[in-house]
Amino acid sequence: MSLEALKANMGPYNPKLLDARGFPGGVRSAKSIKMLIAGGDLAEKRLKIKVQDAYSMRSTPQVIGSAHDALTYARKQIETEMNGVGDNPVFFPDEDLQISGANFQGTPISVPMDLAGMVITMVCVLSERRMNRLNNPALSEGLPPFLTKGAGMFSGMMLSQYTADMQITEARILSAPASVLSIPAAADQEDFVSMGMNTAIKNMQILDNAYGILGIELMAAAQALDFRDFKFGKGTEKARKVIRKHVKFLDVDRPLYVDHTAMKALVKSCEILLEVEKEVGSLG
Repeated sequence: MSLEALKANMGPYNPKLLDARGFPGGVRSAKSIKMLIAGGDLAEKRLKIKVQDAYSMRSTPQVIGSAHDALTYARKQIETEMNGVGDNPVFFPDEDLQISGANFQGTPISVPMDLAGMVITMVCVLSERRMNRLNNPALSEGLPPFLTKGAGMFSGMMLSQYTADMQITEARILSAPASVLSIPAAADQEDFVSMGMNTAIKNMQILDNAYGILGIELMAAAQALDFRDFKFGKGTEKARKVIRKHVKFLDVDRPLYVDHTAMKALVKSCEILLEVEKEVGSLG
């Protein structure tokens, strides 16, 4: 949505470019975004665009793709753990054998969980940078300042960016890895521990913040698209319509915390994703 609203140069999303590098997450991300904008004026090259966009626009497949690949690794580690043996000692009755070891050690889980929290925060930082471009008239390709018709009199979505920035700051603090913070205990018998529970707890807050940050970008993108007079891609248009069922166009200033809360719940529910996939097919 933001890419279409900002009239992005879609050349960097060419599948050949991502295939040449070879990371599966990047290939998947570029393909999904091309599906979302298909059928619109941007995809059909009917709009005047820049020769080269800022990183937050043209490197989306590489950034989002890295998050996909990291979460794929994290899921594999979790599934391995769930199907493995973490006891101590471990008994092998067919061999009349017991082995005392350290299969309880949580590091194989705490490391991917730290990684998961970091990449979720990374995606949020990218989201906020796009939202900033939507708000900033020097960067928005003709959109009104702060996405309001009454700039100067109205604040528009200026304060929404403040809210996203606050949540990103918290997510960045929480993204410090717990797996390097071992504290020895038990008379130094347990002298290296994973601190994985801390990671699991803080990841819940990182994810909660992410719903809010992404919701604010989507809200801003819908506002921006309502100012545009060209045809959007099928996926983009469907997402805009779903958002408009929950949040109205910001015509004059109003307290936005209600809209922020609604958008956060909408992102968490996956309703936008599910409805868009009905329109364009699976994005997985």
